[in-house]
Amino acid sequence: MGLRANLRQFRKDHSGAALVEFTLLAPMLVALMCGLAEFGLALRQYHVMEKGVRDAARYLSRVPANPPCVAADPNWATYVTQAKNLAIYGVTTTGSPLFRGWTNTATVSVPAPTCLANPRVNGADLPRIKVTATAPYADIGLLRALGLGPITLTVSHEELKVS
Repeated sequence: MGLRANLRQFRKDHSGAALVEFTLLAPMLVALMCGLAEFGLALRQYHVMEKGVRDAARYLSRVPANPPCVAADPNWATYVTQAKNLAIYGVTTTGSPLFRGWTNTATVSVPAPTCLANPRVNGADLPRIKVTATAPYADIGLLRALGLGPITLTVSHEELKVS
């Protein structure tokens, strides 16, 4: 058998073709899987932040104190601190954060409430409480591997204080 016959036989042989195809596609499949995991983790962190900020705003809208735009209340600063803890730790006191990398209460801001005149409530002003949180996304390393910079997630929620 000559060289030509060996090449003809080699061209007809299909054993191992699946292994070669898988070897070519495996890196792309692994990258796709890591990308899905990264996206899922980012979505989870955003959702946890959103729930925490919503709970903090609801907490401030229901505390028995008057916010600064209605009347001065000496306990308002304490309630704001408790709301920040609620957003980060899930409780009004300190504890373990709801996700890695979100431990600073300075990342949750509660600006002074703005008052809205509401004629349906005897012309009384209704304070609008807004809570905003900013936290860096704690990635699993795919973004750094791709050369992308850090991502910052920002969440905001508003509530009216009617009590």
